Amino acid sequence: MVGGDVAAAAGGGLMKWMLVLSGVFLISITAYGIYGPESDNTPKILDVCVTHSDEINHYHPWLFIEINGQSVNLADNIGVTEDCMYPIHTHSSDGKLHIEIPDSNPMKIRVSDFFEVWGAEFNENQILDYSTDENHEIIMTVFPSKEEFNAGINGTVSTDFENHVFSSVDLNGDGYADGDDTVVLIEYKEKEN
Repeated sequence: MVGGDVAAAAGGGLMKWMLVLSGVFLISITAYGIYGPESDNTPKILDVCVTHSDEINHYHPWLFIEINGQSVNLADNIGVTEDCMYPIHTHSSDGKLHIEIPDSNPMKIRVSDFFEVWGAEFNENQILDYSTDENHEIIMTVFPSKEEFNAGINGTVSTDFENHVFSSVDLNGDGYADGDDTVVLIEYKEKEN
């Protein structure tokens, strides 16, 4: 009987440990659900329509695309339909983007958002119908202002590609979003040897 008592005690100890570990596991899962990484509840770009009003953050970055040295003009009114004006859109074909973010629903507007509204492709491997290969590459350069872009100075090559954010923050306190008047130049071109 003594051997049976030892086996029962060993089995009971194992059961206690299994219960303790199960409890720790359940508590960990619950804590992760409450305190873990936040899910992205930001509305998707095509789910938001805006109107010109005083309750929006409105600023104007620029987007220029060059394919093998030739400029690609953006169309008028990309992102403007009879039913909706999306938070990122154009009114003209000069590359000027209009970003209008509702104060009640702040969003981070990325380069990919514009291409989604446009219905065109862009990532590190493709721009419009052009894909990178052994002879071609995509280079994205960000300039702090249109004036610096025109002068060809202070451009920084970015590897953020579609994830580049047109900043709505005003860090220097001048009353304009830091992304206002910035230029994103996307070039598809032959690789340099």
